[in-house]
Order: sequence, then structure tokens, then C-alpha cells
Amino acid sequence: MKRSNAVRAIFWLGMIFAIVFLVRAESGDRRSSMPDTKSAPPIRIFDQNGQPAVNGVPSATSTIFDVTTGGGNGFQFVPDTVNISVGDTVRWTWATSGHSVTSGTCDAADSQFCSPDDMNCAAGILSNQGTIYTHTFAQAGVYHYFCDAHCTIGMNGVVNVSGGCAPSGWSAGPNLPSTGVRAVGVYFQANGKFYAMGGRSMDGAGNEFTHPFEYDPVANTWTPKSATYPDTPPLQTNNMACGVLSDAGTPYIYCVGGSTGGTGVMNATDRVFRYNPVTDILTTVAAPWPGAQGTILPGGFTVFNNKLYILGGFRILVEMVDTIWEFTPPSSWVQKTAHLPTPLGYIPTTTIGSFIYTGGGAIWDGTTLQDTTDSFKYDPVADSITTIASIPRATSNTRGLNFNGQMWVMGGAFNLISNEVDVYDPGTNMWSLGPAFVTARRNRMRWMPTLQVVTVGQLTRLFPHSSLRGATSQPIPTARPGFGWQAATMALACR
Repeated sequence: MKRSNAVRAIFWLGMIFAIVFLVRAESGDRRSSMPDTKSAPPIRIFDQNGQPAVNGVPSATSTIFDVTTGGGNGFQFVPDTVNISVGDTVRWTWATSGHSVTSGTCDAADSQFCSPDDMNCAAGILSNQGTIYTHTFAQAGVYHYFCDAHCTIGMNGVVNVSGGCAPSGWSAGPNLPSTGVRAVGVYFQANGKFYAMGGRSMDGAGNEFTHPFEYDPVANTWTPKSATYPDTPPLQTNNMACGVLSDAGTPYIYCVGGSTGGTGVMNATDRVFRYNPVTDILTTVAAPWPGAQGTILPGGFTVFNNKLYILGGFRILVEMVDTIWEFTPPSSWVQKTAHLPTPLGYIPTTTIGSFIYTGGGAIWDGTTLQDTTDSFKYDPVADSITTIASIPRATSNTRGLNFNGQMWVMGGAFNLISNEVDVYDPGTNMWSLGPAFVTARRNRMRWMPTLQVVTVGQLTRLFPHSSLRGATSQPIPTARPGFGWQAATMALACR
């Protein structure tokens, strides 16, 4: 009897072990479609411009392209390459269990899209047979993706998105409530509004803005917000580096560094703060930027994979620097091993796909800033940097934007302020001209919500002049050379 019971117990233990083993095999001994409990807190997905990304909106002529996940030999995307147009949708259907659709290259998610719901892409959540995931592509480009469980055995795919739209030309929008310069424009996808962070109304200490400005594209109006910048006056909110990053699932506008206005000012802050536009609350982040060193302004900046990158910078009135810094919320700074081939500041910079591109930037000749044509591509995953075709004109003191999978460098230049818009195509490594501004501009706010470029405020050259030092703090009479400050808003629609 005892022997029979023992045999029965061994039998049932064996059955339990077999069931557990089969369940683990069913899920690829990895994650299932249930949330990954051992991963970090969920993050929001960010697009190629450092903005929280949402699935694109299908176009009026949108087509759905089907891909089988786990088709073929059970570890393939079929077809593994699809060619679509902007506004089209790809629909993945799971033929077998234990797979994911994760944008990026093998085991290096870039957080542009992922199954099952475009959330927490780095976790590589696996789904089961019968799952359907769709994504509509709103920008032209080449989008690589992979299965997190099986990429090492070749389960990878590519979506080639062509087309886009032709810009229809610049048009006027509502003026900023004040003349403005040296602020940072940030588009906040969570509420569809634009924010002007920091900056000043004119040169000279004490003219810094104390609150963010909010632009509502639906109401077509500007509103000063109540949140107050944390600096002790005079505020050091000029020339900051800002971008949208997510912490524990909540998006914020993070801003780093900056300086005050005024002739001969050589101090720069290492302060970091973040702003929640939904609650209108602004708080200091206890993670000062190590690269400031008391005198260095951030250079070019952009967001990739929920990290803020700062390339180069200006040790005020002394020299440019070549360092590259990476900030990961809530509080981690890392200096990267790679360096800019040339020390630069005021660099037009943007993210396109998995790479960071620059076009132009300023050097310091010992007396003043000089614009350059230096242009680079930085790989934040490999931490390597290479040269690309040089921008056709020397420029700096402006921003680069990702528009239709291309880098747009908007006007700028320190001395010979320009209305030229230069467009870089990563696919061809060539530059072309975009629609020029009516008025030459630099040091203005720019942002790019979907299919639209907007530029706000400016320092505009009214007459030839050799240096910003010649600017006055009041509107300039037409008889005098110099610079003037404007509050103009312009939009470039894409139709």
C-alpha cells in the first residue's frame, strides 16, 4: 500500500514538472503577453524628435499591409520587408506564440513602436497566437524591427516608408506675448501643445522670462503659465537644452544648464529642472549636469530612446568643448567615450531613426563666434561618430528638426544671419534647399508637431553689423544698424 502511494506521488510530481516545462517552452522560456513584472516602470514611447510618440493617423488613402508574425518556419516575419507610403498601416498577426514586434535592431529597441500597445518597448513583451498589432507610419524613413525572443536566429523585419508631403510654404501665426530670443521650443504630445521654455525679451541681465509660455494650436493663442523657473535672480534660463522625457510613465519637459543675459557674463548653471505642462508644476531635479563646470553652456541637444544627449558646448568667452553627455531620467548622467571631431557649440542637432545628426555649429576664435559647415552622425548605441556631407553654408545658433525623415536646419548663423533652410537626406547623404523664411532669423524657438514646422520669436538682423555686441535693448530705429527682437510666429504646413 505504501509502495503504491509512493509510486502515485512520484507520478503526479512528474506530471506537474512536465506541465511546468511545457508552459515555459510555450512562451519561449521568456516573457508572455502579460506585463513583464521584472522590468523597470513602464515608459512612454518617444518619436524621432524626442517627443512622446503616438500611432500615426491613417491617411485618406491609407492601405493596410499584413505581416504574419511567426510565419514560415515559425520564427520569421512574412514578408520580412514591406514597402509602404506615409499614412499607411502595417498589421502584424501572430501565427505562433512567443514573439514580439519591437522597433530597432536586434536587442537594441529604439522605442519608436512595439507590440502589443506601443508601451514599454525595452521590455520586449511577447504575445501569443492570434494577437493582432497595428502601427500607422506618419513619417518617411526606414524602420527596422525584430522579435525580442528570436532576433539572434534571424527573426527581423523592415518597413520602408516613402512619400510624405510637400511643404506648402510659411504662414504667419499669433505673436508670442513678448519679443523673445534664446528660448527652447518643445512640443508636448501628451496635450498637443507647444511650450517656450526660458529665454529673454531682449539682451541684458534681468530681462529673462520667469514663466513658460504655452501655445494652443487649436485656439491659436499663447498663454503665460503660472509655474516659475527655480533660479535665484538673475535667472540662468538662456541657451538651455530641453526635451521631453518620461519618468515612471509620466512625460515631463526636462531642461538643462543655461546662463543669464548681459555683456561679459561668463557663468553657466548646471541646474536641471523638469516641467509638467498638465499640472503646471515645475521642480528642480537633484542631478546637476556635470558638464557645465560653472562656465559651459550646452551645445547641440536631442532625445533618443528616452535619453537626452548634449553634444559639445561653449565655455563662455573662452573655447568650445567636444564632449558628449547622456542623461537618463530620473537622475543619471554619463559622459560618453566618443567626442566631436571638432569642438563646437550652438549646434543644430536632431534624431532621425537610430542616429543623431548635426549640421553646422560655432567655433570660438578668441574674440567672437564663427559659424562652420561641420556636419556629423552620432550613433548613441555604438557610441561612435562619423562625418557626413557638410552643410552647404556655415551656420549655428539655430536648431535642427526631423521633418519627413530629413534634417532641416532653419536659418541661423551668428554673424551673417540667414533665412535659408537647408535639408539633409540621410539616405543619399546630400543636402538640398527647403522653403526660405521671409526674414532672416536665429536664436528662435522651433518645434515640429506631426507634419508641421513652427518657429517662434527671433533675433533678426535689420541691417549689416559685425557683432551681437552692437545690439541695443530697445527696438532699433531704421537709421541705425544692429539687431531687433521679434515675437513673430510662423508655421510651415505639410499638405
